[in-house]
Amino acid sequence: MTHSDRYHGGLVFVGRQDNALDRFCRIVASTLDDYGHVVERQTVLDDHIARVVTSQYRIKIALENQPVINLAEARIDRMDDAAGLNRHARPDLQADISERPQRVTFAITPVAPGQEDRDITELMLVVMMYRMVDAFSVKQIEWLDPATQLTVDQFLSAFSNISPRRIRSGQDVIAPKRNRFAPIEETEPDLAVQCATILGRSPYAGEEGLIELTEEEALALAFRADARPGDMDGAEETQSDIRRLASWGMTGMLVFISAPVAASLAAVNLARGEDFRLNTQVLSLTGFVATMQGTGMLESAAAMFVL
Repeated sequence: MTHSDRYHGGLVFVGRQDNALDRFCRIVASTLDDYGHVVERQTVLDDHIARVVTSQYRIKIALENQPVINLAEARIDRMDDAAGLNRHARPDLQADISERPQRVTFAITPVAPGQEDRDITELMLVVMMYRMVDAFSVKQIEWLDPATQLTVDQFLSAFSNISPRRIRSGQDVIAPKRNRFAPIEETEPDLAVQCATILGRSPYAGEEGLIELTEEEALALAFRADARPGDMDGAEETQSDIRRLASWGMTGMLVFISAPVAASLAAVNLARGEDFRLNTQVLSLTGFVATMQGTGMLESAAAMFVL
């Protein structure tokens, strides 16, 4: 690093590729997103500079179209010029600019210098450069300082435990190699044993399989006084049907005694449901009144009250 609060990275690649700066910018943004840093702004200012901003980092990406001059190679070229050697191996300065090397640099500046995790920041820089090596034809790498120049093989060997293809983004879906949970049939016995261990007793009294009843228990179960829930439901439903039928039978009998009372009782049965007790009381009272009226006792009683 040239500055204590800045992390430097650089690549030298060959060939002018379309939208190279935009591709570099996307790689930087995706790497930050993979490490949990939400990209707030991603801007390509011109053909040479782009910026990516998060809440914790500011990254400046600079692309240089000028050929990179290696000091060691320049010294060898000067010596060859003095001796008149290897002139045919020199790159032609008039050659197509797409074949000239280009240099891209990355300056990662923490928003709060000194409070960031240095190892994580350097790891993000490694991942960014790994992905760029995978996407571009890189010839040379600058690591943390412009003077520290590495070949691609040296860089890959130094960070052999990291691969750009092994680092997946959040959108990648990785299929599980096996089921997360075993079938219930396989886990049920183990769960019973674990539960018994926690409670301090053996499951099923230490026995497995069907429970065997003694002769007394089997006889008591067969002749027990309480009916089974299923039998009780059936019996109640049968009794309910009989009561409903009896209620309508009594309503039909009232037709022969008093048609208005029978019509009123039928309306009540339809509106509120068949009430066996109500039908019995109405039938009894109506029959009593009809009998009293037929024998003349009702008129005599009414005359006595009038007098």
